[in-house]
Amino acid sequence: YILGRNPYEFGLVPDEEGFVRKKDLVKAIQEERGWGHVRQSSLEELLVALPNPGIDMDEWRIRAQDRQHLTRPEVCETMPKLLFIGVRSRAHRHVVENGIQPYEGERHVLLSSDKDMAERIGRRRDPHPVMVTINTQEAENLGVLFLRAGETLYLAREIPLKCFTAPPLAAEETERTKSKKTKEAPRKNPFMPGSFIPDFTAGRDKGVRGPKEDKQAWKHNKKRIRRQKERLSGDF
Repeated sequence: YILGRNPYEFGLVPDEEGFVRKKDLVKAIQEERGWGHVRQSSLEELLVALPNPGIDMDEWRIRAQDRQHLTRPEVCETMPKLLFIGVRSRAHRHVVENGIQPYEGERHVLLSSDKDMAERIGRRRDPHPVMVTINTQEAENLGVLFLRAGETLYLAREIPLKCFTAPPLAAEETERTKSKKTKEAPRKNPFMPGSFIPDFTAGRDKGVRGPKEDKQAWKHNKKRIRRQKERLSGDF
């Protein structure tokens, strides 16, 4: 039923050949009450236990052999006002700064008009997904084409900025990022205890004494220091 009739009901969208990833199918099955014991090995056991299990599998994917009742995603003429997606928390900043792109190895962004379904799909990748809300009218104005899959699922190549809202980045994450940038920024005049860094250009605009004047001043200071030493030694 899931693979050959209504995968969309379970938040799954087969590829052009009718395949879904085995791990995605297992996660969808485990979400159903009483089916939490199912593993990928359970799918492989079907090939041994049943003479004709009605499925095709390769290393990563699985599909139903009979797909005559499986509908394909199609262009949607009337869109809901809002769509939802649960993104991984570690992708939160990237989404806020760059928009929403498909996950690696996938061709579309998977969205839902049902917030609960969007969160359910998001939890398959992150236990605590960040919920993002897409304004479909704004997205279409920016050239986004949506495909509808089943009753509540929608596909898009990407979701650009300015047509969705996401929770603000956590304050501690923002501070951590600022702190990291501050540490990485090079200092103009690094300071080391017990040392100084001469500025050879600062005196050019202030009329620095020439070599002759510096030599005379050095001699004068040397005599002054000698007299101070003689006076101090007399006091002792």
